[in-house]
Amino acid sequence: MTLHSSPPAHSTAAIPVETLPERTARWARECAEWAKVPFLPAGTRVGRVYDVVGPRNLFGEDSLFINLGYWHDNPASLDEASRDLARLVAREAELGADDIQLDIGFGYGDQDFLWAREFGPQQIIGMNIATEQIEIATRRAAELGLSDQISFEYGSAIDLPRHDESCTKVTALESAFHFPSYPRFFAEAFRVLKPGGKLVTADIIMRNDLRRYKKPLLEAGFDNVRVYSIRHDVYPPLARYLGKRLRDPDMRRVNPVLRATFSGPGLLAWGPWADYIIAVGTKM
Repeated sequence: MTLHSSPPAHSTAAIPVETLPERTARWARECAEWAKVPFLPAGTRVGRVYDVVGPRNLFGEDSLFINLGYWHDNPASLDEASRDLARLVAREAELGADDIQLDIGFGYGDQDFLWAREFGPQQIIGMNIATEQIEIATRRAAELGLSDQISFEYGSAIDLPRHDESCTKVTALESAFHFPSYPRFFAEAFRVLKPGGKLVTADIIMRNDLRRYKKPLLEAGFDNVRVYSIRHDVYPPLARYLGKRLRDPDMRRVNPVLRATFSGPGLLAWGPWADYIIAVGTKM
């Protein structure tokens, strides 16, 4: 197995080049590891799923984003749609130079790198339970010269290892649906936010659950709560894009299970049942 020459930190070019037998063997190992996940301790399952997925099973072109993207302005690629989603979250959070931001479930760090460059918060602390993602994101931050501004740590969304009122913004970009408990996460986010701080999530939920999502935010103590759907700017354009993208030669590396899940028929099977929402709450 060989590697391409040294890539920029944001690129997918560091993904190993595999022969067909190597790729097939990897797929078999991945499926075997996913089959074990239900038998793991509850707090480790999600992290293990993403550790197994790894960078080789992503659909992006030149990034390591792991989200479905925001397609409102007709971006030309999944990478750009993913950047637009990160920008939407940052705008809703009113992210700026004075902020200490806690980002829960940061993937491989692409959203944090964008926020650092385009919105310039004082500090971003990424929290995750997928150990490989922490290692890769930390390395990429160093390669980009952002280690003084961004750090990545191990920590659970429902038991955040942070002091009370220690940050001004909490974000969870397409990660909160994995958390064991929305009420516990919202309570933890409220605890670590300073007065005037904001929580913003971009999240996947079942259709017609907007009110059920809003209720625990209010119960956690948040004010000025807004929960709104952007599903029409996510699922239909994503399905159209992936219909073409999955035919690209580099997509042959992606595990067939994941390709099937996000293929046209796959999205038609589960997309109509899913909403995609943005939620915003303020700690007064």
